[in-house]
Amino acid sequence: MVRSDYLDWISKETSIFGYLDLTNMFHWQDVLGWKFRIEDIVEQLFTFSNIKEIKVYYGLNERDRKNSEAFHKRIQKTGAILKSKPMKFIPKDINAGLFFQRKTITLFDGGVKKKIQELVDELHKSGIIIEEPKCNFDVEIAMDMLDDSEKLTAVMLFSGDSDLTGPLERLKVKGKKIGIVGVRGKTASELHNVKDKYIDFGKLYTGKRAYLKSENPALGGTA
Repeated sequence: MVRSDYLDWISKETSIFGYLDLTNMFHWQDVLGWKFRIEDIVEQLFTFSNIKEIKVYYGLNERDRKNSEAFHKRIQKTGAILKSKPMKFIPKDINAGLFFQRKTITLFDGGVKKKIQELVDELHKSGIIIEEPKCNFDVEIAMDMLDDSEKLTAVMLFSGDSDLTGPLERLKVKGKKIGIVGVRGKTASELHNVKDKYIDFGKLYTGKRAYLKSENPALGGTA
């Protein structure tokens, strides 16, 4: 059941554009304790006649191109506009900070620290390389929102990234309404400061709260 004040805010605008930073959104699942389906999100948003366009931003994994493209096709079938670019894989330093925060390490005694260092040394000897996939769309989202500004009366931004505050402030100067969709602890305070309406994703989303293995976006899926 969607909160009535969310429905009221959406219904008051004549032309809403949605911008979904999907990688950012997938981190929300850790807080929510359940998984969402992109198809269900887009389908729900399009039930509102005044939501005119939805853009989804998600990278292409060229190391697993077949599955990645399959997931992209699922996004495109929803009627949303997919914005993509190749993911980058950033090597990470193997050290104690990879496993524990600095504050946590200070709580350990010498024996524990020695064991951690032994583990780090063994990983270095093994030659293992740890990489973090990265595909940031802040610039693309900002440019799209500003390019779309003459066609919309409000934006619904599905992201918690403070880097998008600047373009949102420019839209607000133009008289556009700002809706921020997020989850507790994953939405920057700067976004709260610029918003007209904050929408808790967990109290907006009405779709499935699980997905099949074949639907896993990490694998791409063909379902």
